[in-house]
Amino acid sequence: MKKKQKKSSKKLNYEFHAELMNKFQKSIENYNMLVCGDSVLAGVSGGPDSMGLILLLMEIREKYSLTLGIAHINHSLRGKESDRDEKFVKKFACKTGLPFFSVTKDVTSIAKRNKLSLEEAARNVRYTFYEEICEKHNFSKTALAHNSDDNAELVLMNLLRGSGPKGLSGIPMKRNESIIRPLIDFSKHEILDYLEFKNQDYVVDSSNNDQYFLRNRIRHSLIPLLEKEYNPLITDSLNRLSHIIRDEDQWMEKEVSHVFEKALIKHEKNEIQLDNHVLSDLHRAVLRRIIRMSIKKIKGNLKRITLKHIDAAMELIASDQSGKSLDFPDRIRIYRQKEKILFKKEATPLRQLGKKIKFNSTFNNY
Repeated sequence: MKKKQKKSSKKLNYEFHAELMNKFQKSIENYNMLVCGDSVLAGVSGGPDSMGLILLLMEIREKYSLTLGIAHINHSLRGKESDRDEKFVKKFACKTGLPFFSVTKDVTSIAKRNKLSLEEAARNVRYTFYEEICEKHNFSKTALAHNSDDNAELVLMNLLRGSGPKGLSGIPMKRNESIIRPLIDFSKHEILDYLEFKNQDYVVDSSNNDQYFLRNRIRHSLIPLLEKEYNPLITDSLNRLSHIIRDEDQWMEKEVSHVFEKALIKHEKNEIQLDNHVLSDLHRAVLRRIIRMSIKKIKGNLKRITLKHIDAAMELIASDQSGKSLDFPDRIRIYRQKEKILFKKEATPLRQLGKKIKFNSTFNNY
């Protein structure tokens, strides 16, 4: 159902609004999210976070000379409720005169066809749609409404899964300079207060209360328990942890890049050769990152690559027998030669090449 806002309380006065706007603009400036003249496509679901995002962007539109647009994806996951959300956002766009772009996708079918979780399939649909609209209509940025509560939940979820630094660094403020998250420093409470001040309606996604999803169990059960029994500021603590790890991870990546260049013998689109003499002297933490970096450069991502895979590659590098190899997901094969390590994305399925060592793992992504 559509959530009706109460009239603004005395607490939510113009001083509150001024402080919130100042915080919003500081976030944008601190993370270099916008430049004057940007064209920004806002992903708007109709929920409180995305409604707060588009309203805040409209408030700074003149200052930054922004061109704004609204993108909405109907995932067809909640039947009439999904259609209701689309109508709500479309009505808002018409009322404000903002360009409205929408698409309807059967995410359930897409997930089954591609053997993905609903969450991953929906995410792929969203980002593909955003990219298509930005390219077709010349939007320079896509703004998404993730907030600090979302970030804390993700950090805790990744911690429970045993994730590494990437997972514990949480949701990035920017991605590839084209994806921005201006609300990443805002709590859900602040966003709801802002909507109340603006007397703005929003819609509620009933699936957010479905305890089947791990994130919802963390949001509605685990975090409240931690707040009550262990740390009333657990959300702030998790966000602080993610900021620290993100900064350190970015610094380490820069340092490791120098080591990678030192070890590099050959780099082509689908092949990387590294000097094994350089690799053999590295600390395990650095070597682990070198392996991840090499795989990512030829694979394009690290999906389905686990800590177990990385550890196996480290053992291969440390071995003294040349001619061994490891087979990883998506046609990635790692060869151990006498004086070098070869990372290669094969053009044909590995089973057709003949496997010297078959490597499987059911561990979570590292």
